[in-house]
Amino acid sequence: MRLSLNNKDIINLLSNAGKLSANEFYKKLDKTIKNNIGHRLFTLTVVDHSIKYVERVYSNNTKIYPLLGTKPIPINSWTNKVINNKKSFFGENKNQIKKLFFDYEKIFSLECGSIINIPIINDQKILGTLNILHKERFYTKKSVKMIQPYAQLLSPYFILHQLKMKKKKK
Repeated sequence: MRLSLNNKDIINLLSNAGKLSANEFYKKLDKTIKNNIGHRLFTLTVVDHSIKYVERVYSNNTKIYPLLGTKPIPINSWTNKVINNKKSFFGENKNQIKKLFFDYEKIFSLECGSIINIPIINDQKILGTLNILHKERFYTKKSVKMIQPYAQLLSPYFILHQLKMKKKKK
């Protein structure tokens, strides 16, 4: 396991943010997180303003988790923790994933058994989540702390995407 917070990487991402499209930024963030923390699956989801569903805006495995796919936000302890209380979720094993995620069979088919979901927050509002998955027991509480600074770089992109989602609904 790598686990290193590289301030140079964060500064590089920040300095290039305004020059990159959302997708280009997501790809750079994906690569940076893979190099510093590690993941098998990396997805980004934006929460719609009504907080009823999420839309996937990035996936490093579009065959299994296609872009712009939507799914309803479940009503369970994950939602309470991540969406309502704006706290990170950490599941270290398959049993924890199976209890909360309806798509656990897809997750397991990718040989993933640990998960971190980081809420992206701006002005006390939930914008979406950064989601990384890896083999069982790969992540620790330290992993959660390591990824949080990277996650908050997504705010401007997620705000813009929420505006697009709002226009689509009209």
